[in-house]
Amino acid sequence: MSGIQLSSELVAKLQEVVVEHDAEANNEMLFMQYLTAVTGFVLAHQNQPGLDKQEFVNDLAGFMAQVVNQVESDNKPQPPAEDAFGIWKPE
Repeated sequence: MSGIQLSSELVAKLQEVVVEHDAEANNEMLFMQYLTAVTGFVLAHQNQPGLDKQEFVNDLAGFMAQVVNQVESDNKPQPPAEDAFGIWKPE
């Protein structure tokens, strides 16, 4: 398993699909509500023995928070590199 591959292109394609269903989903807040509702819809149809659906919802919320933190961290502007100057002399 290779892990989840997220990109702006993937999100844009998903939003295009949702907008085909509801033009107002161009609004990103409504689009996120659709994503959440789809997740709930899919989870409600799961019937694996021992699956604690509420616990899974909690896990998903924690995972979502990790993604938010990681993407925000990745998008922070990096401080400019400082130019080195002077002469180094070994001691």
